[in-house]
Amino acid sequence: MLGVQSKALENYGLSVLSGALLAMSYAMHPIWWAAWLAPAPVIVATLRAPVAHRRWLTLLTGVIGGASSFSYHLTVGGWFVALLILMLVALAWSSAIRLSTIFVEQRRLFPAVLAVPITWAAIDTLLIHVSPHGSAGSIAYSQMNALPVIQIASVGGIPAITFVVLLGGSLVGIMFATKMNLTRQGGLMVFAAAVAVIGANLLFGYMRLSGATPASGPRVALIATDGIRSQPHNWDAFRRAYGPVIARVVEPGSIVLLPEGVVRLPDAVIDQGARSLAAYAAQASATIVVGVIVDEAKRVTNRALIARPDGSYRWYVKQHLVPGVEAGITPGTSAVVMHDGMAGIGVAICKDMHFPTLGRDYAHENARLMLVPANDFDVDDWLTARMTVLRGVEVGSSIARAARHGISFVSDRYGRVIAERRSSATMGALVTRMPTDPGDATIYGKFGDVFGWLCVLAWMLLLGLRLGAFPKPVRMTGFEKP
Repeated sequence: MLGVQSKALENYGLSVLSGALLAMSYAMHPIWWAAWLAPAPVIVATLRAPVAHRRWLTLLTGVIGGASSFSYHLTVGGWFVALLILMLVALAWSSAIRLSTIFVEQRRLFPAVLAVPITWAAIDTLLIHVSPHGSAGSIAYSQMNALPVIQIASVGGIPAITFVVLLGGSLVGIMFATKMNLTRQGGLMVFAAAVAVIGANLLFGYMRLSGATPASGPRVALIATDGIRSQPHNWDAFRRAYGPVIARVVEPGSIVLLPEGVVRLPDAVIDQGARSLAAYAAQASATIVVGVIVDEAKRVTNRALIARPDGSYRWYVKQHLVPGVEAGITPGTSAVVMHDGMAGIGVAICKDMHFPTLGRDYAHENARLMLVPANDFDVDDWLTARMTVLRGVEVGSSIARAARHGISFVSDRYGRVIAERRSSATMGALVTRMPTDPGDATIYGKFGDVFGWLCVLAWMLLLGLRLGAFPKPVRMTGFEKP
């Protein structure tokens, strides 16, 4: 009896360990290596445990993993949204782990190792295209400090990162749980294939980063402060607040970028203010981008005003809004790209950059520099900044982002952050050069989620195999009995 209880405690301890590793992976400041190990302990625990305990072991791992971002979802979406996301994350992890362990017990080696990475790559793909939060919440973002790992996003996007990262933990967990015999053909083939995929990903990443030296591009000044408690409601108040620092940093040929929603104006005066800012931009021979909330007669829009060196101006309207927080705002529908005899300059606003589909829209318009006004929630400063960085890796663009309550930065097309500054109560400006690389768009920028949709198809096939829709293959010989 004591032996049974001891084994049960060990199994739940392994489940908690996997949950803790997932929590470190989903945190606002994730630890990249934790995601590589996360599936292994719970796979071991599930295969060792009686059938009656397996659902609870896997759910416990998912709940602990999802809990690390619970307070953030509570802040952004409220109790219902936070609890719903936590429940869905727990159920998804429970389903993926149990799918893998079922194949282990059926001696189906390839499906067993692939079940977890394919499931989560498929979920990432579906969320990219149907979630109001886009790709937010993907475990792929845990790798933003592991630059060689994220280079595969230029080929297969977020699903490719997720697949490679979870493949390693899945393989290790199954090896430990089953004492997989690598001297037998089945075990050796699966082990070699998984290691080859991971190794090829890392080799590709290092090769892509080596010798990658984008040219120095336009001078950019990112201005931000958290010290202005209420938005200016007229252009005079805006000029008093931001005019001196703009005048200090603007130079001919430069770009001055301000955060999202730094001024709120009625529809009746926006064109007058836009013409005034465009005249100033022409006088300075610079591009100036300002986030503006516009109160129209029957709607509110979240815009970026782009004042050009030739005295013209354009408006970009934010396309992807924060559910709940921006419920009363009308979204835009189109990209804005400016061409000046070089690679195009695109403009997007904050949450827009959570959507890889929008990044590809800009890639198709040959936008190689992206200007992004933003406004964060303080607690998510690092993560939302790095989510934006990854859009540049996916499609091959450099990004300048100016944020209130968050991090302003400039990054290159390889995900390297050139310079960054955390906003504070003081008015500050980050001045640097944007790297330029007018090369072709990436494979992902051209073709999108081909890999991700293949993972969705593979996931459906795995579920069909699990339910007996397909005949069992010849039993592999790479396992010892669990």
